[in-house]
This record gives sequence, C-alpha cells and structure tokens, in this order.
Amino acid sequence: MRRSEWNPCGGGVVLLLLLLLAGGWSLAWAYLPDVNIFTNYRTEVYNGIPSEIDTTPFVRIADNYYYIETMNKVNWFQAAGACRMMNAHLASIEDKAEMEALIKYMKAKGFKNNDYFWISGNDLGTEGAFYWLSNGRPMTYAPWNGPKQMPDNYGGNENCVHMFATREMINDANCKIQMLYVCEAREPKTFKFTYIKW
Repeated sequence: MRRSEWNPCGGGVVLLLLLLLAGGWSLAWAYLPDVNIFTNYRTEVYNGIPSEIDTTPFVRIADNYYYIETMNKVNWFQAAGACRMMNAHLASIEDKAEMEALIKYMKAKGFKNNDYFWISGNDLGTEGAFYWLSNGRPMTYAPWNGPKQMPDNYGGNENCVHMFATREMINDANCKIQMLYVCEAREPKTFKFTYIKW
C-alpha cells in the first residue's frame, strides 16, 4: 500500500504530530501527505479551565472543581464509586479556606444544616487514624463537630466522615448511612491550538 492510499479520515491524514513543551507553549507540526506540505500550529498550555468553557456537572469553587450530589443519597462506598465513575474522588477538605469556600457556596444554593454530605475522610484502616481516601494523606485539618471529644466512634462503627452543608464542621458516621456526597476533580490542563500561516 502506498502512503497516499492510507486515508481513513477522508481528508489530509496527520502522520506525525510532535508537541515540544517548553515554557508553557509548544509547536505542533503535522505532515499531511495528500497535499504534501507541513502545517504549523502554536499550542498554549493552561492550568485550569477558561471561564468560557462549561464544566458541568462540576462547578469551580475557589481553586477547586466539585460535583455536589443533591438528589441521590447513598452510602460512603457507593459515593466513592460514583465519584470514580466521573474520573473524580470524594472531596478532601484539607484546609480552612477550602472548607469556608465550599460552605459559602452551599449556603448560597439554599442547603440546610441538616443536609449531610460524604467526603473522603475515613479510619477504615486503623481505628482513630483518619486519612483522606483520595490521596492517602492524614487528615491534619479536621474541625470535628460537637462539644464532646470527636470523633467518638459512636456504637463502635463510625469510620467514615461527612460534612455539614452550612457549618464548618465534620463528623464521623456509620459508612452504611445514606447521604448526599461531594466529589472533587483535580485541576485540569487545557490546550489552545492556533494555526499559523506560512
């Protein structure tokens, strides 16, 4: 088969695409055998998503991207699985600023204090040692709920963590309880290709 006969796209076939990333930009060269020319593209790489791109069902809150499940209550394990199906993970709220931004958003959306949401904290590995499922790090920021010592592992089976919609607090609960949940996706990179005429 001659090179010019292989054309599954019906037009110019890109045989070689080379991206040379350097300093946040790159050049992409495409060889198009049908017209036997080289085409030059400038590629710009950005952290995050430009505001004109729709990220539904995820919303940007501060510097993070979240999906907040508002209808279907599930147990903690099902919530973790649902997030993974969206190429995300249960949220890991690792500092006060992140918690404040999320609570502010939830209040603005009309959530109530008795709306509970699973997040990724748990002590399923070792009782009393809470870690974030999403990244394996210890929960160093942990504003536990209640006047008494928390987490209390009430009933001997509270191993998963949930947050309150309108209070900057978390609580341990039985992983089998049905709750709403919050997924978090890492900040993506986006690319912009610009054609450069010769």
